[in-house]
Amino acid sequence: MLFRSRQFQRAALLIIDLASLFISFILSWSIRFYRPFSWTSQELYITTLFVMFLINVLIFVFYDSAGKPFTRRGLFEHVVSVTVNQLLQVVMLVFYYFVTQQGTLVSRYIVGFTYLFNLILDYILRLIFRSILLRGAEKGFNATNVMLITLSREVEDIVKYIQSQKGILMRISCITLLDKNKVGEKIEGIPVVGNRENYLDTHRQNVYDEVFIHIPYDYNFKLKKLLLGFEQMGVTVNLNIEVFNLDAQEKRIRNFAGYQVVSFSTASMNAGSLLIKRIFDFLGSIVGLLIFGLCFLIFGPIIKLTSRGPILFAQTRVGINGRRFKIYKFRSMYQDAEQRKAELMAQNEMNGLMFKMKDDPRITPIGKFLRKTSIDELPQFWNVFKGEMSLVGTRPPTEDEYEQYRNYHMRRLSIKPGITGMWQVYGRSNIRNFEDVVRLDLSYIDNWSILLDIKLLFMTVATVIFGRGAE
Repeated sequence: MLFRSRQFQRAALLIIDLASLFISFILSWSIRFYRPFSWTSQELYITTLFVMFLINVLIFVFYDSAGKPFTRRGLFEHVVSVTVNQLLQVVMLVFYYFVTQQGTLVSRYIVGFTYLFNLILDYILRLIFRSILLRGAEKGFNATNVMLITLSREVEDIVKYIQSQKGILMRISCITLLDKNKVGEKIEGIPVVGNRENYLDTHRQNVYDEVFIHIPYDYNFKLKKLLLGFEQMGVTVNLNIEVFNLDAQEKRIRNFAGYQVVSFSTASMNAGSLLIKRIFDFLGSIVGLLIFGLCFLIFGPIIKLTSRGPILFAQTRVGINGRRFKIYKFRSMYQDAEQRKAELMAQNEMNGLMFKMKDDPRITPIGKFLRKTSIDELPQFWNVFKGEMSLVGTRPPTEDEYEQYRNYHMRRLSIKPGITGMWQVYGRSNIRNFEDVVRLDLSYIDNWSILLDIKLLFMTVATVIFGRGAE
């Protein structure tokens, strides 16, 4: 029972991570100073190791332990998981040194090589642990025995599908058919032990830890009696009904105002990942606001002197799930730009709800430079700091654009809008169809990860440096 538990697997995985980090740290220290580590005379490094442990635990709890079960991840997924894990730890350790002002007292060599060794060692140890679990499951040592309860017309497909799944620590040990009595027969080599009448008696002669029920939603059967019967026996019941198989990114059981419900969601970001994303946003916004302050001193007077109007431009945009907020930019257009927009709609180069025009006469001379270099976007770091936007996300629409949205367009607003994103990186000045913008934004939502955000941030910097700025 213990070895089949996901909680045990998570605890063992955390111990492996901490052991790998400890070995890597001691090894790096010994190589750097050419002698064994001393616990009595290295208070600063002992504190550093403790902080590394604490960061490792936080990352594990809020990021690495979420999502797909450990044994079901492929080799590449393990590489990504361990790599992102190490990157997050480095970022948080650097932030700790920045706050405590101890960065100059600790050898960068030791810190760097600790995480390099840990990247390799942790990956190897995780694969060994995964292999042990899977081999044990094949021999029945730590596999969960499951009784399948279904209908005769579906049983073969279900058994074949489950057997085709990689990395699952369970096996179908017996079958109950609700529509036919085939007790004593075998299906795909698995014995049929129950029928509509005796399913609650099957546990007396057969070994199974859990029950998996797969029936059509309109099948005439009293599920309540079945569920309560197995619950009384202490057997875990897994219920699948056709409606549960809707193509949604996330399905979960939760309490809704006192009712137990199944929630269907297209946004698959978990709370731990969102916390990590918010930490990145907060730290990034602080850096961005410092850059914004410097640029304000340089370009603020130029904007003010070259055209009438304020230095900063504020506009109402639509954010996550329809929330309105004020977005801020360096003003790059003349003061009457919004009024003149209607006159220029015939020259709109975008097909759809957005407006884009080459050599837009509403843009000021300094505004062209600000847009080309994306300096005009810097004030939005204030929106990120306040939590209205993220560093990476989808483009926030204007209110008039939002009012014309179709239903599937709305999913762009299921996450926080961002300063940059897929559209800005891959289609910044080339896309001429709003549906392509939607396609890129939805691809970001469906494939989101911390690693993708980091990748898009680096690509954004490269895009700006090499002059592929906004028009």
